[in-house]
Amino acid sequence: MQSPHDVVHALLHQWAADPAGAMKTKVAPDVVYTLNVSPDALPLGGETVGWDAVNEILLGIRKIFDYLVYKPRILSVDGNVVRARIELVLRHRPSGEVFTGQMRSVFTVRDGLVTRVDEYVDAPMVETFMRLVSGGEGESG
Repeated sequence: MQSPHDVVHALLHQWAADPAGAMKTKVAPDVVYTLNVSPDALPLGGETVGWDAVNEILLGIRKIFDYLVYKPRILSVDGNVVRARIELVLRHRPSGEVFTGQMRSVFTVRDGLVTRVDEYVDAPMVETFMRLVSGGEGESG
């Protein structure tokens, strides 16, 4: 069985090329995903439970944003817990606006699968995201 480091490393690097495949092969059915933003402020904020719901949220992000730069880096491993930092440059498809940011992610691995992901974004990234999506995702007319 792969080590927690190897599982998270594979998930992070497979996410860049094949997000659906990464979710299918590296994530547990009962996964818990949290983002440190209120769901009132950001729809994907708060806690989401279960593979289907988490998969929908994370793949939904890929429908809204083009990933111009995605650089994950594992910072530490402590037992089943893996901490990473991800540098991002994203283009919001509806607006075409480009912004940069980073996330800190804490992964918990059990039996070779990611069972929990806690993601922390910085305030400027959340504010930018909110400003971009506040106009809606549909075509303007």
